[in-house]
Amino acid sequence: MKKVVLLVAFASVALLGCSGSGSSSGSDATTVSTPAPQSGTVAVSVIDNNFRPADITVTKGSTVVWTNEGRAEHNIVAFGPTPFHVDTKSFPPGSTYSWIAGETGTFRYYCSIHGTATAAMYGSVTVVEH
Repeated sequence: MKKVVLLVAFASVALLGCSGSGSSSGSDATTVSTPAPQSGTVAVSVIDNNFRPADITVTKGSTVVWTNEGRAEHNIVAFGPTPFHVDTKSFPPGSTYSWIAGETGTFRYYCSIHGTATAAMYGSVTVVEH
């Protein structure tokens, strides 16, 4: 019986030692910082099942270059009004696709082979003025 009580007491002390004392700021809001827009040529790696980075912000006039660095064919399919599109035949492994950001807005896309507009392999390009 003493062993059980001692074990329970030891486990309680161990758990207390693992808990953080953390302070609360009184706010549950999470602050997300938006990275500064990129200019010039902005690279997006197309890796099997991922666009990296998935979401980018560029200035108007920048060139976005997607490079298929994966082992499989991919495509870039518009989700909503998107001024770019790449079909599977023209985007095998090792190929690139470039697009000059000529208009502002947020343009969502996905690979229809490895995802949908809202799951798995998708991304967006947000274009802002200089």
